[in-house]
Amino acid sequence: MFLIIGLVAFGIYYFFVAKPSADALEASKLTALGQVNSLVSIGTPSAISKASGFSAEIERAESPVEVEAVLVKVNAAIQVEQTRKDLLNLTNVATDGTYFSATGETGKTATPGLADLLETLIGGINSKDSKADLESYRSEIDGAANLAWRNLLNGELNKLGDNVAMFKGSPVSGAYMTKVEAKSCIATLGWANLREMKFEEHGTVEVPVLDSFQRTPTLTADSSVNIYIYDTTTGTMDNLWLNATVRKVVYSQTDIARISWILTEGVATNSFSTDMWETIKAAAAGSENAENLGWSGYGADVVERALEANIGQYTLQVIYMIEVPDEIGKLIAQCEFQETFKDVIMVARI
Repeated sequence: MFLIIGLVAFGIYYFFVAKPSADALEASKLTALGQVNSLVSIGTPSAISKASGFSAEIERAESPVEVEAVLVKVNAAIQVEQTRKDLLNLTNVATDGTYFSATGETGKTATPGLADLLETLIGGINSKDSKADLESYRSEIDGAANLAWRNLLNGELNKLGDNVAMFKGSPVSGAYMTKVEAKSCIATLGWANLREMKFEEHGTVEVPVLDSFQRTPTLTADSSVNIYIYDTTTGTMDNLWLNATVRKVVYSQTDIARISWILTEGVATNSFSTDMWETIKAAAAGSENAENLGWSGYGADVVERALEANIGQYTLQVIYMIEVPDEIGKLIAQCEFQETFKDVIMVARI
């Protein structure tokens, strides 16, 4: 009788008390270990180290209450380590630019100043134990990165002459400026912009850009222009180069080489014409009559007089020889001769 009563009591205790309690403990441990895995996935050395300790605590826990206490610490650690990871990622970005980097990636110049900055910032981030301390360190990262990039670019400028070419980003764009203007620009920008920039000597090439009088009526030799690239497939227009110079202007033989006019005197009307292309060839061959005609600068003279008269032949085709850095010249040539969906647009600077 007593044995039967004992077995019944044990069964009731096991199935209605002990087993549910054990199942609840196991379930709480599984939930907590899932959060520990989330901590591990953050990937910082500190996160992995903390996760190992939390896993051991969870395995030793004897009740869901104890597991919950560990879980609170795990969730707090996830917030701290996620913030730490964000700052470490920010530090990597802040020391890796388009042209310079801390580690000297392919196509970039390794810079000791950025390498030292990276090491210093990583040490500072890993020394913080709370989320609040990590968040407050963000402004120190910005300040240190600003200073490092300004020192780097000013140092590069000091190696150059008074006139420089500034390149920015990828795809590349930029502008011509003086060294004084460049240093003033650097002083006003933060590292997020400075990391995309580099300065070089004012080396140039001449590239042809075909356009029309309708779009560029005021462009003449020695004009200063801003150059943009219009993508017809996306409808977007981006800066390519600022403050470039038009070195030469060549007008279409078909459009401008031949001119005719009518002269009326009393009742008599006479028409005249001159083929300037033939006149130029005759002058080159040594013809005195051709030399006596005013053919020098004829194309520019016609266009200038048309502008003075507020008229113009809109279909007039014009080739502008633009002075730009070699890298920009390649992009312009590619757009002009290969990429038919991109249009080079020049706007006169005034």
